[in-house]
Formats: sequence, structure tokens, C-alpha cells
Amino acid sequence: MFRVGIDIDTRLYFTAATIIIAVPTGIKVFRWVATFSGRTILNKRVQLWVAGFLFLFTIGGLTGIILANRTLDLLYHDTYYVVAHFHYVLRIGAVFTIIVGVITWWPILRGVNINSLLREIQFFTLFMGVNLTFFPIHFLGIQGIPRRYRDYSRRYSYWHALSSLGRIIRIVGTLMLFFIFWEALVSKRILISLNWKSVYQDIKQKWPTILHGNLERPIVKML
Repeated sequence: MFRVGIDIDTRLYFTAATIIIAVPTGIKVFRWVATFSGRTILNKRVQLWVAGFLFLFTIGGLTGIILANRTLDLLYHDTYYVVAHFHYVLRIGAVFTIIVGVITWWPILRGVNINSLLREIQFFTLFMGVNLTFFPIHFLGIQGIPRRYRDYSRRYSYWHALSSLGRIIRIVGTLMLFFIFWEALVSKRILISLNWKSVYQDIKQKWPTILHGNLERPIVKML
């Protein structure tokens, strides 16, 4: 946008307008983080993935503010820095939200429960892989390596090697995701969901501690 020959006043306007977008986005992130207030994140089914998405989305938003500056945008235009920015927001951030939905609904749709240990191992593997893949790309962009080039100078080899290692870890984490879905099906850890109001009230009277006051949480019984 800043390289098309627009005048200085218009550049200032678009710089301010783009940075102002960060205000509602920041409020949105703080509201998401406030949702975790008073909760224990690590022993929840999907909150690990939600926390991972928040981290990735926030990193992408911060780099977006940097690219909103017309001077820096002229320097980083069409470099790997832009690649790292939109991957953090639009690619891996969006993928994490998709995985949240799949993991949340998989036990209900298929009637089988996912192994908790494998699920946590897979999350940390994929989370480490995507960050090791795309975070070094920021430094490549700052050094000036352009996008869409098949080859590169040897002075970029260090960050490229780290990014390639992260790609391998990311592939392993993705394959593990399909493995835990397959393992849940063959293990036959049946999940029975009791969502009828009469049954809910009966269980609430007998075992109120398992509900924790959350009406939307399905009541499950492991067989």
C-alpha cells in the first residue's frame, strides 16, 4: 500500500488508520485472556489449544502493528517478515481454532474419548513446531531476504536450518493428531453424553461436584 506512490498525507492517514485497528483487536485479546481468570489451564480439554491460539494471534497482531508503520513497511515489504506475520495470524492461528473445534466435538460426534496424555503431547509438539518454523522467519525478513525465492545466500542458513527443523516437528505433530483420532476409535473408550434435563437434574442432586456449575458442559461417564 505504501509503495504505490501515494502522497505523504495519505500515507500518514493510512498509517494511523491501520494502527487504530489494533485497539479493538487488543481489547478482544484481553477479553479472551480474562476468560481464563481463576482457571487451571493445563487440565482442561481444549484450553491448551485456546491458549496456544491466543499466543499465536497476539504475536501476529504485534508484527502487524510494525508493518502498519509506513517506514518499516517500505523496508519489510515483500520480505520473509510479511510471510511470518500472516502465517501467525491467518495460517497457524486459524488452524489452531479448527483443531479446538475438532477436539471438542470429536468425542460427542464419534462417541469415543480421546487419550488425554497423547492429546497434550501432540499439542506441545505441534505448538513447538509451528513456532520454531515461523518465528525465525521474522529475523530472515529483518535481514532482507525476499519472498518467493527458491535459493538464498549462505548467510541466511542458520535461521533457515531452525525453520526447517521446526517444519519437521510440525509434520510429526500433525501426524500425531490423526493418530490420536485413530487411537480413540480403536480403543473403544466409549463416551456416553447425558444431555436430557431430567437426567441432568437427577445427577445434579446426587453428585453436584462433577458439574461445577456449568450447564453447557456435557455430563459424561467413562465405561
